[in-house]
This record gives sequence, C-alpha cells and structure tokens, in this order.
Amino acid sequence: MEIFIKAKGTDTLLRREELAGTNELLEPFQEKHVRIQHESIGCITDTQITTSNFFIAHCSFQLCQPVQLLKEVEEEIIQLDFALRGDCQAQLGKKMARQHFSTGQHNISYLPASKSVYEYGASTQSLEYTVVVIPKDVYARLVPVESDLHRQLFTQIAQQKAAYLSAKNLPITPAMDWIIRDMRASQRTGILKRLFLESRVTELLMLQLEQMQGTKPIGFSSKKEDTRKIQEACELLNSAYVNPPTIVELAKLVGLNEFNLKRGFKAQFGTTILGYVTQRRMNDARRLLLEGEKTISEVSYWVGYKNPAHFTVAFKNYFGLLPSAMRT
Repeated sequence: MEIFIKAKGTDTLLRREELAGTNELLEPFQEKHVRIQHESIGCITDTQITTSNFFIAHCSFQLCQPVQLLKEVEEEIIQLDFALRGDCQAQLGKKMARQHFSTGQHNISYLPASKSVYEYGASTQSLEYTVVVIPKDVYARLVPVESDLHRQLFTQIAQQKAAYLSAKNLPITPAMDWIIRDMRASQRTGILKRLFLESRVTELLMLQLEQMQGTKPIGFSSKKEDTRKIQEACELLNSAYVNPPTIVELAKLVGLNEFNLKRGFKAQFGTTILGYVTQRRMNDARRLLLEGEKTISEVSYWVGYKNPAHFTVAFKNYFGLLPSAMRT
C-alpha cells in the first residue's frame, strides 16, 4: 500500500509512504529524514518511520508563506492526527467540509482511496505535527468492526466515505503529549525501536478512543482568543515546568484572569495546572530513570525538586513505586 504527499507548486515528493499490511515482503522497520528547502515556501522537515503495521511521521514546518500539501491514498487507511503547534486546514477527499486543527488538538480519520489537501499558514514559529497511518486491515485487528468505540466511523467505512471519528477535534491530553514526546526522543534502533513505537502507537490509539468514548465536554464555553491564551499557558508550562510560574504569574503572562485560566485549562486538558506540571515532571523523571545515565538525586533536581526526599515521595505517590524500582 502506498501514499504520496507533495507540496503544491513543486515537483518535490515529501513522502512516499509504503506500508506492509498483509505484504510480508517489505522491510519490517525503516526510518528516514526528509528535508525540503524551497525559496518561496520555506523549510519542511519530516522524520518518517515505517514499522510492519504503522507509518509514523513527525513533521516540522518553517514557512514564509502558506503551503498546501497534496495527499494521494491508494488504499483505505485510518489516520491519527496530532497538531502539537500551529493551525492546519484539512480537506479529506472532495466532498467533505474542511476540518480546522488548532494547537493541541487531535482526531482520528478514515481515508478511502482518494486525494486530500492540507493547508498550513506562514508562521514565525515552527509548526509541529505528528501523524500515524494505519492500514484498515491492521486497524480492524486492533479494534473489532462491531465495537461501539467506532460504530459511526465504520458506517462511513462501509460506504467508503472519508470521515472523522469525532465531529470536533479534541484536546491532546498530557498523557498523549508525553507519549508523543517519548516517541520523538527515543534513541532505540532496529527491532527494539519497532517494538517500542508500535506499543506507543497502540497506547495513543487507546487514549484517543477512550477520550472520545468516555468523556463529556466540561461546561465551559470560551472564545477562540481565550482558547489560544490557554494553549499559550500550556506551552509556557511545557518550557518551564522545572520552575513553573505561579497561577497568578501565569494568568498575567497570558492575559486571562485566574478563574477563567483555571477553569479553561481543566476543560481543555482534562487536568488542573498543578496536575499538568506534576505529570510532566513525573513522566520525564521516569524516562530519565529508565535511561540510567543520572542518579536519583540528579533526576530529582533535573525535574524541579530541590529535595530528593520530596521527589521520592511524589514519585511513589504518582506511580506506586520508588524511583529505585525503575533501576532494577
């Protein structure tokens, strides 16, 4: 099965995705890095990983003007989209209305053999996206056709109509964000990296389906500008979670009052500001402990704890294990 992507107005092929599916002749794991520098568009970099079951792309755009990516799919696929930073307009096939992705949003889509268009705007900041492509037959093995988790989507699949599983994009949760960061940062190679990435993709899919199936929107309606400010607050926490600003300071930095910031953050990310910071610290601490290059004291300082004993208590409360247990 093959998928082709190129930038409109250029002859340069950004991706030629080839997935094994039922074809056992293809290599079980491949990884490559693609960089396109175009004077009238800007720079597009793409880390492309093909496992025996999935295709994973980590994309970065630095655009001096808007660009359209044209995607041609030869066979049916399920696609997991994660807009980590930046906005995007996606049109699946010719008949579907455009779907707008904003920073910190995700969705699941079905694509039959068709052509789609993805539009990205010019930005002074790097735009970051992660995409996972799953052949339909592989997806059906993971989630049975008769499952209530995707009944509406499989109605569209039966008619071979492009569709999103959720009518509205949902917020990327801290757990999803951590998994994607972990995938991007992995230093494993070969068969170990394939096993690692396939387990992470399955976990990501589970979190997406769980969120779509089991959560209801919290009673909070915000203006688009407020939503942007809350996302900005999240980005500030990501860059300074080791020594985060207080809620009062954070509210001033993004231009919201404390009440709207706290309520909007919980609505958008499913956790409190303190809970988000704790999750970032604990997940990074676990990764560092598993890497084994730092002592427990060094890890505690690295993630923002001045007292290693306080870190040990927090880690035990969060994971149910002492930090030393990650070393055995």
